[in-house]
Amino acid sequence: MPLTEVTRLQRNWKQYSAVMAAQHVKPNFSQPQVAELVKRLFGLTPSEIRPLPSYDDQNFYVAAGEGGEFVLKIMNSEDSKEPKLIEMQTYAMSFLQQNGLPAQTALPTTSGQLMSLEEMDCGYGCQKYLVRLLTYLPGTTISEMEHPHLEVLQRDNFNGSLSYIPLLEKCTNLLDGDPLQEVINSVIHQFKTIVISKQPNFRKCEYDIY
Repeated sequence: MPLTEVTRLQRNWKQYSAVMAAQHVKPNFSQPQVAELVKRLFGLTPSEIRPLPSYDDQNFYVAAGEGGEFVLKIMNSEDSKEPKLIEMQTYAMSFLQQNGLPAQTALPTTSGQLMSLEEMDCGYGCQKYLVRLLTYLPGTTISEMEHPHLEVLQRDNFNGSLSYIPLLEKCTNLLDGDPLQEVINSVIHQFKTIVISKQPNFRKCEYDIY
């Protein structure tokens, strides 16, 4: 692949990243907004609401005054454009639960739907978010777990981790003659020269089990 094509792809990716950042895809619902959603969509009056760990969605623990514990999951605005994917996730959870495995399931709204597309202003303009209310599955997230050997989850020098992209350099010879080899080498070079020096400042992803 010519260098001009690599440059074009890099430029397009930077533009895409800038657009994504400007869109504020992650929800930023307030607790009053969450309480309103739960009451309007599911007919429940929350007696307790608190945030739960999440990555690019937004999760809340909800205890209902009528009884029961739930997780309100608000999908980010990009994934909310793919309702069929969320439908399949919801179906998979239901399938596991029906076959005796401990899995969350979605509660229907007052209109009988398993999710609702809500338009809301979270502080940066109105956007659409898919909302589901899931049964609460008690447990401890990995981010809160304590164990003497917890560090093994870091998997140092694991070539499947984005933190260790340079490890792939020893494998690029397998692409000898393939146009993609030049692109991959360029990505690895940029990672080594630009990203690694800034890596200590990056926030690590936490596991989202909800």
